[in-house]
Parts: sequence; structure tokens; C-alpha cells
Amino acid sequence: MEHAGIAILQTLERSTFGLGIRDAVLIYPIANVVHVLAVLVFFASVAIMDLRVLGALRDDATESVIRRFRPVAIGAFCMLLASGIVLFTPEASAIIRNPSFQIKLALIAIGLLNVLWMERALKRGYPSMTARAARVPAALSLVIWLGVAAAGRYIAYI
Repeated sequence: MEHAGIAILQTLERSTFGLGIRDAVLIYPIANVVHVLAVLVFFASVAIMDLRVLGALRDDATESVIRRFRPVAIGAFCMLLASGIVLFTPEASAIIRNPSFQIKLALIAIGLLNVLWMERALKRGYPSMTARAARVPAALSLVIWLGVAAAGRYIAYI
């Protein structure tokens, strides 16, 4: 099974898309910059929402902060996904074996599940009040997404 997966990734590397990225001088560095900027925007928007749920930034209601920053976080996540595919494709069969990349993927999955947990917890609050149950997933969110960023940066060093 692992051999079949690696064969698929090697096919992806040798595809027109993969070879185009590998042969172009600017695509990979531009995707790398976009990825780093998207990480910054994503984490900043998530941190603002999480900190509000945790009780900071009390000038605005939690719902208002989430309504304002959720589209930013979703847009940045989409940019991360798109730039990540560009960065992954030319070296897919090697990157998939990198323990730091595997940790990053696991943390992303956990982070997305944590979003669902926080959504459910927030719905338990009274109108204009933040549910206490949302504080644990908010705190975990900060740790998980920082872990994703750290694991992502560490891929180059393993």
C-alpha cells in the first residue's frame, strides 16, 4: 500500500504541473512567500478570535469578532492550501516521508476537529455571552495552530 502511494506521488512529481513548478525559476519562491504570509494572516485572525473567546479584547462581542475574522481565516487557509500544494508537488514522494510534515498534517486534522468542537461549544452560550465550554477549544486552538506552523517550518530541517 505504501509503495502504491509513493508511486502516485512520483507520478504527481513528474506531471506537467510538477515539472512546471520544478523548472520555473519564480513559482516555488513565490509560493513559499505566499505560504508564509498566509500563515501569518491565518494565525493572527485565529488568535484574535481565540483570545476573544478566552476573555480578552472585550471591546466587541465574541460573535462580532468571529463574524469579522472568520472569513479572513478561511481565506488565509485556502491560500495556505493552494500554496502548500505548489510547494508539495515537486517533491511529494520525499516530503510525505518527512516526520515533521506528517506531524503537521496530523495537527491540521486535529485543528479542524477542534474548530467543530469550538463551534458546538459556542452555540451553548447565551446570546451575547461566550460559553465557558468554548474556552478549552479556544486555548487548544492557539497551541495546535502554533504547532502546525512550527512543524511546517521544521520540514526543511529534517
